[in-house]
Amino acid sequence: KKSCWKNHNGNQQDSTADVLSCSVRMTGKEKMGMGVLCTERFLLRPFRAEDAPAMYRNWCCDERVARYCRWVPHESLATTEALLQRYLQEAEAGFPYRWAITKKEAGEPIGCIDVVGFGADGHTPEIGYVLSHAEWGKGCMTEVLQAVITYLFSCGYSKISARHHVENPASGRVMEKCGMRMTGYAKIEGKFGSHQLWDAKCYAISAP
Repeated sequence: KKSCWKNHNGNQQDSTADVLSCSVRMTGKEKMGMGVLCTERFLLRPFRAEDAPAMYRNWCCDERVARYCRWVPHESLATTEALLQRYLQEAEAGFPYRWAITKKEAGEPIGCIDVVGFGADGHTPEIGYVLSHAEWGKGCMTEVLQAVITYLFSCGYSKISARHHVENPASGRVMEKCGMRMTGYAKIEGKFGSHQLWDAKCYAISAP
């Protein structure tokens, strides 16, 4: 399937995705460069203005989900609404690599997966993700991560990375199931504003 995307430098590029059960389709209702990834069970779509209540309910307020993430649980819906507003502003400015994870049979977001950086070389996307605790242990994130990895390779990237807190091995297993391999350890910033450092395991995968 043919799609047109803007890479992280803002340059338009064509890509051809031929990916197992994952397909890419562009919708007229979305901003240019913002598309939908379709897997067997999920639709990964751009965030919408009405998503805040589901975001708050499904993961933003949950201490279990936030434990190994840099953000703290949101104390109110207003905090989630502010985060969503930033997401929408970044999408409006042309950032194309952030998706709301939704089930095909239910349109509300149950998580988020996005590119959180491009590495020291400026060309290696680093993927971050978060998922509702109610969906843990069902193979959801493995399916979603594989789709995004495949899509980013179709966009022309030759290497993709991810990392996780050392005390969160379940996230590492997700990465390994998607073909990523551990490349080492790193000190990363902990909770926002805390000046805390965490130990993280780093993973990467190269294009076939």
